[in-house]
Order: sequence, then C-alpha cells, then structure tokens
Amino acid sequence: MALLRRGAGARARRRGGVGLAAALGASAACALSSAWALLPRRLSSAAPGALAPTATAGARGALTAARLRDRSTDVAERPPPEPRSRGPRTERDVANDVVFGVVAVELLFNHDRLDTEVGSAFRRAVYDPVLERLQLYSNSSTSEARSPAKSWRLQDRVLERQFSLSNYFTEEVAVDLDMRQAGEVMLPFAQLDARCVLRNANVEASDDPVSSALVAWSSHHLRVGGGEAPTSLCRRRPFGYAAEKPEVSEWLLPVFVEHDRSSHAERMALISLGDIIKRSGGKLHPDAPIHGAACVYASHTPCISCLAVFCQFKRKLPSVKLYFCFDTWGDTRRWIDDACLHEDLTGEEEDEG
Repeated sequence: MALLRRGAGARARRRGGVGLAAALGASAACALSSAWALLPRRLSSAAPGALAPTATAGARGALTAARLRDRSTDVAERPPPEPRSRGPRTERDVANDVVFGVVAVELLFNHDRLDTEVGSAFRRAVYDPVLERLQLYSNSSTSEARSPAKSWRLQDRVLERQFSLSNYFTEEVAVDLDMRQAGEVMLPFAQLDARCVLRNANVEASDDPVSSALVAWSSHHLRVGGGEAPTSLCRRRPFGYAAEKPEVSEWLLPVFVEHDRSSHAERMALISLGDIIKRSGGKLHPDAPIHGAACVYASHTPCISCLAVFCQFKRKLPSVKLYFCFDTWGDTRRWIDDACLHEDLTGEEEDEG
C-alpha cells in the first residue's frame, strides 16, 4: 500500500509539473497574441492543485530567483564597457580604402551607375589630392624642376596609394592638366597603328590587360634652338614595354605601386623623345630653348605612374605642349580579337600584292 501511495504521489507531482508548464505556456501564448483577457478563464479551468508547485520546485525557483536578482544587481552596478580601440589607421589602411574606391568607381561607370553623389565623394577623397600632387610635378617654377633627381623613382605617399584614377577620372585629369587635345585629330591613326602592332605580335586578347603586352604611340615636332625649321618631326611611332629594365632616368621618374612601372610603354615613348632632344644638342631643362608639341596614345588607361611621367615631362620642357589620349583595354581587345577584322586586313594585303 505504501508503494502504491508513493506511486500515486509521484504521478500527482508529475501532473502538477505538467500543469504548471502548461499554464506558463498558455500565459506566454496569450502574451504573444495580446489575449490577456483569456488567461484567467484558462487558469480557472485547470484541475484543482494542478498549479501548486512541489516543495522541490519551490526551492529551486527561490534559488533561481535569488541568483537572477544578484546577477541583475551586478549588471546594474557594472560600468558600461569601453569602446574597442582600433588603433591608428596606417598608410596601408588608407591605400586599401583608396583602391577599393577606384575599383568601385570603375564598376559603377562601366555599368552606367556612377551618380553625382558617389562621384563627388571620390573627388574629395581621391581625385583632388592626386590632382594637387600632379599639378605640383608639372610646375616648372619649382626648385625640383631645375635640380637632378635624388632617387630612381618618384616617392610620393599620395600617388602610391592607387594604381589608377579609373577610366572616367583619367579623362578628367587630362582636361584639368591641360593635356587633352580638342578633337584628338591623331587618335584614329594612333588606334590603327597600335592595333596592327598588337595583332601582328599575336597578343592574346585576355580579359585583363597585361602591361608587357600594351603599346603606346607617339608623334611630335620639335624645334631645338632658335631655328624656324623643325629639328625633329615624327608623324607616328609605336612603342612597347621595355624588354629589359631601362636605365635610370634623371628626369622621368616612375611611381612604384605594387610593382616596378619603369618599363611602361608610355614612359618609353617620352624617354625616347628626350634622347632625340639630347642628340640634337638640347638640354632637358625648363630654361632650354626647346619648342614644339608631342602626343602620346596608350592602348589602355594610363596608370598613376604614367600620369606622373607626363607631368614631369611638362615640368622639364614647359614649351613643348604634351597631349595624351587612350582607349580602354576592352575597346582595344575587341579589335585585336575580331576574326572578321583579321580576314579583311589579310584580304586587303593580298589584293594589294
């Protein structure tokens, strides 16, 4: 009989526990559904004694309540945590942000989504600081314009942050630096010559440009000294990436961004022009009597190093008007990868033969 009574008591306790859990669940459901008016009716319909907690449950509840009360008191008295210190931003952090900005602007422009707000933010954060430095390097009145270089490369923290200004803002900087020729009269000839060189060299039309496979094109007319006749006249000449590392130049310093950019075709074209001036008896100096104009075309967007080279050329030879223009690699790639174009050019050559 005692065993039966103990079993009945255990079943009653289990029923009481289940009833308490059911009541708490009902109250939670009512709270979630905002039906508090139904809660008293549901509790009154429960079996008598179903909600009465056992002695063990009451002791556990009291202990849990005491622990929660002590914990809440500690939390209330504890001061709020101090903000996490991220440390000072390094130059690498700034450069990473700038590169992400350049890539973002490039993608937005390519998909016709570059709006005024994003463009203005990019100008303030990236373009304006770079333009200020490039204008300094194109100023022939500074002391650096008349003194020899102290290094083989141009060390500039602002320029070294990004590899490019993007296609859109490179066009903008050409205008702001007064290196954009109205109408770009020589552009069709430059495009044809450069694309023929790439096609004849069997350059692969890859998705991404490779600096060693890019070409530049230049034309110039120069007068060295006081003569009226041009000392040197060149209508068109292509240049490629230097096969070997070029000698250190004392006047056109490259900018090191991610890798050495001293062999880029645009720089090779202007170094060759400087050699022509020196062979003609001229000096690469702002006060030298050298006049004329020069144009450089690039088969891909000039990088930040090439832009700095253009500005240094202008600083050393302010009386030689320098223009530059370019195509994006996507446009150049389409022409050199066009099988129909290859067939047409081949057919024309056979007909002429």
